[in-house]
Amino acid sequence: MGHALSNTPAPAPTVSLGMPVYNGERFVAEAVRSVLDQTFSDFELVICDNASTDGTERICRNFAVRDPRVRYFRNATNIGAHPNFNLTFQHARAPFFKWFAHDDLLHPAYLEACLALMRADPGVVLCQSDLEFIDEHGRSIGVIPWRLGGTTVDDPVRRFAATVLERHNCYDFMGVFRREILAQAPLQSFHGADRALLAHVATLGRFGHVARPLMTVRDHETRYTRTMTRPADRAKWADSRRPVRFSFPHWSVYGSYWRSVRQMPGGFGDKLRASVVLLGWWFTNWNAVRMALDPVALVAPDVVGFAEHFKQKHFSPAPGVDEIRGKPG
Repeated sequence: MGHALSNTPAPAPTVSLGMPVYNGERFVAEAVRSVLDQTFSDFELVICDNASTDGTERICRNFAVRDPRVRYFRNATNIGAHPNFNLTFQHARAPFFKWFAHDDLLHPAYLEACLALMRADPGVVLCQSDLEFIDEHGRSIGVIPWRLGGTTVDDPVRRFAATVLERHNCYDFMGVFRREILAQAPLQSFHGADRALLAHVATLGRFGHVARPLMTVRDHETRYTRTMTRPADRAKWADSRRPVRFSFPHWSVYGSYWRSVRQMPGGFGDKLRASVVLLGWWFTNWNAVRMALDPVALVAPDVVGFAEHFKQKHFSPAPGVDEIRGKPG
């Protein structure tokens, strides 16, 4: 889809980074430079430009001309965020893979640290470091704690339970995966699909964690999480090719969890225990309320944004930058 400017090295590198981008001219150059500055240099950066209308194409093509590790592809039309994420994975050639946002940054030691952990322990299927959040000007907001310690154990049900019951920010989705594992858990096209993907990956192997802030997440007012609150808008952002008549994102996530349980390796006992986890899911993290709001949003689409703002202000901020700030986004 689209066309490419690609200087393709041979043989295939050790790790591929997939950068989906749309109208990212403000931050993309700094993000690409943070990748090119890695101490581990055997990588490729696959950029899939979702038909940007700003200067993103010029910036990315210039990097591809100067460095053969950068492979640039441009879609003829905007296909939506999640298909574009999947497209970066399809173009990637390495046995390890990482998605990387165009507005985030990597510490130079990020790849080296994550790959060292994964190579030392074949049972680790995904690795992420601690995260530091910065504002749009690059000023530090703070480092967030890692909440998925339960994913480091051998028991697949406990790993699955950690991803679906714990409050976490889903940024392990932007960690380093083993390619053969991620191939079994493609990103689906609904709001919350990153959470569903992590739950499925947790049934397949252990997560690894580098206890240093080697990845920097930029918070700014134009982020998707800040600009879109209506379910239909979120669904259209996720996949612009699909007609949006009805959007039930939380029901979609829950249905995906059940599919992961049915496909879970192991015997009937593990699947039964995981089913009990999903029955308990209704009583954690306001999930029953979220499920009830999905059909209500069909007639009152602003109710979701109002409910999220109310919960963060009066009960608990969302895990991540709002947790650090102690106030709603």
